[in-house]
Amino acid sequence: MSTLILGGGVTGLAAAWHLHRRGEAVEVWEAGASVGGWMKTLPWEGGHFETGPQGVLWQKGTAVDRLFSAIGLPFRSPGTGARWVGKGGRLVPVPASPPALMFSPLMSVGAKLRMALEPFISVRDPEPEEGLSAFITRRLGKGVATELLPAMVAGILAAPPEILSVDAIPKLKQWEATGSLVNGIRKSGVSHMVVPEGGMGQLPIRLASKLPAVRTGLRAERLVRLADGRWRVSGGGEAREADRVVLALPAFEAAALLGPVAPQSAGALAAIPYTSVDLWHSRHTPLPALKDSFGFLIHPPEGRGYLGSLVPSWMDPQSAPEDLMQLRSFIGGAFGKPVDLDQWEGVSARLKHWIPSLSEASAVRHERAERAIPRPELGHRGRVKAALEGLPGGVDWLSNARFGPGVRDILEGLEAWN
Repeated sequence: MSTLILGGGVTGLAAAWHLHRRGEAVEVWEAGASVGGWMKTLPWEGGHFETGPQGVLWQKGTAVDRLFSAIGLPFRSPGTGARWVGKGGRLVPVPASPPALMFSPLMSVGAKLRMALEPFISVRDPEPEEGLSAFITRRLGKGVATELLPAMVAGILAAPPEILSVDAIPKLKQWEATGSLVNGIRKSGVSHMVVPEGGMGQLPIRLASKLPAVRTGLRAERLVRLADGRWRVSGGGEAREADRVVLALPAFEAAALLGPVAPQSAGALAAIPYTSVDLWHSRHTPLPALKDSFGFLIHPPEGRGYLGSLVPSWMDPQSAPEDLMQLRSFIGGAFGKPVDLDQWEGVSARLKHWIPSLSEASAVRHERAERAIPRPELGHRGRVKAALEGLPGGVDWLSNARFGPGVRDILEGLEAWN
């Protein structure tokens, strides 16, 4: 069987790698000048910065571990760094383990006592679909849902949890299916954040190197079904025929191609919203308090469009010169972007509000991630189901909007798909 995969991000490349490994003829078209989509590691004087994920959650014996081992991609783990949530005008430490939350000042005593009852809460049927805030309230209590969840979700999906489906974080339902979240976390074990040598952009580059045909700078413009049931894809002055076409594209791009051949799928995919964020990369004099730090997220009501900052120079020492600390700050998302955060001066002021001792930046870079993050709002499950059911034979759609927002979610989803 011949398969043409449209989209050379990590989803399309990993799907192509699975198919190629089992002996299928596969070709990848990527519209951009290079593979990776939003997952790119770009050079910056004396180091680099990420345009997409800063790392991936790894655990021995999982889909991530199997893929990294099979393609020979070396990685390093920075370990368990300090994390904070900005709340009440100060940075509050976030414990490394869920049980330690019982002693954290992040939540009230009542919220902690209710959270302790989680193992005794009955499991709910997966249908009908539940909202993310409703799920957390049901299992862990309203205190966790209002005092801790908003900052955590803002750091992952740049959106308020009240509008999201529980499917936005697939692990939650998987854990609950074991009897409780506590039991699910215990059974699945601890995952560690890891970063490939050379940055996350090395993952799509290494995958592409394992494939026989990856074309960049080639955007699919039209999808046509042939009389024999096969498919013709054309674009950029070229055409290719294949037994199967896989659209490894954002929902809105897949919808544009599917409109003439699968209107139900196109309509469902076009209804999936996406979120844009601004990324500010900055370098500063190192601070002892952030030396071994993952970073901090800001409770959304207090952040006013500033979602938080990571410390890439801790997670990936190759990202910055040894004498500098590199930060990566997230702005906007579904929370909106105030005028003062359009320029670095406004972002810097927000940073110094939470870290008064932070030095002036010696270098700054700005990136705009337009429609980079799918936003699985309540009803997402139905939209994905309608999209998949409406696909004609020989066509499939793969995306983080289908499998989940993280690289781990994507690779686990692709193993099951394959």
